[in-house]
Amino acid sequence: MRQFSLIALFLFLYTGISAQGFNPGMEDDRHPYPFRAFLNKFSVNLSSGYARTFYRQEFTDFAYLRNQQGSFLINADDAIEGTTISGLNNWFSGVGTTNEIALNGEYKMIRFDSTDSPLRSSGYGVPINLAIYFNIFRLRLGGGASMEFLTANVTEPEDFLSPYSDPEQIKSRMTRYYFLMGYSIYEYYDLAFGIDIRAGKVNRGSGFDDTYIQSNPYFNIGVTFEKVYSEYFRVYLRPSYEFKSFEVSLPETAAQPSLTVNDNVFQLTLGLSINYPDLPRSPIPNDKTQMKHYVSDSKGNRMLVRGQPFWKKQDPKIGELYPELKKSKRKRNSRFLFFKKK
Repeated sequence: MRQFSLIALFLFLYTGISAQGFNPGMEDDRHPYPFRAFLNKFSVNLSSGYARTFYRQEFTDFAYLRNQQGSFLINADDAIEGTTISGLNNWFSGVGTTNEIALNGEYKMIRFDSTDSPLRSSGYGVPINLAIYFNIFRLRLGGGASMEFLTANVTEPEDFLSPYSDPEQIKSRMTRYYFLMGYSIYEYYDLAFGIDIRAGKVNRGSGFDDTYIQSNPYFNIGVTFEKVYSEYFRVYLRPSYEFKSFEVSLPETAAQPSLTVNDNVFQLTLGLSINYPDLPRSPIPNDKTQMKHYVSDSKGNRMLVRGQPFWKKQDPKIGELYPELKKSKRKRNSRFLFFKKK
């Protein structure tokens, strides 16, 4: 059964390659380099940019307290002036130690029942993404991994002011592994627009204690704006929004067993997308032909080649490389679309 599934998958992929065609008008519809044609359907994408994380954490049944010792979550019902109470000093990136806190007036505190605002903070990072996907017509299927150098602020109530120092920032190197599915929606001249979704698993790195933290699967949706330099080379901009969260386990003495932290992310990345060329470069050094064409080698054998490097268009339409004519064509198309007489 497994062998049958592999054979069916191969036939499906091969059909996708054959059905898309590669060079209409040539004397033979069969591709002279089938293995290169297969590799050509894979796109390798490398990108980096900026990520902004928005942390949100409910603290029902707790009170938030800050004094000279630091910042803590304490059980709201036990927060009585003049007593000593245990406080959690790390409820965000993993439970650390509990401290004995004397409620003697030298502190600033806010209870959950006195505000409808959760604990909030933000973080920023530099993500580096590597993705590989297979192109089937306009559909893209694949996966990838990313690494993000993150700096995060510990959550606290909004507009919380106190004379005591804020908690130290957390620095970590996060990694993600994901599946990818996308679709190329629209193309206009050398521009292309698409949408893709990514879903997978995140490892939050050494800045977060895995002993007390359980990460949930994440989901990312984004749009791509591509500048197409050739059928093998594209530059793209991808804004996206990511939904994810994690659970922080609390000690048995805490008012509740765990806290949920939502850490959704907005990302803006700039990347390169490269496909392996389905044709070899012409062996003639001064061959700059912009169409895919036949040449003869030293032995007289005819071979189909490309005359341009992979980042330049191989088969432009007539007049496409002339900027003035290209501008006129756009103006004519616009007049036809928007000012056509009835």
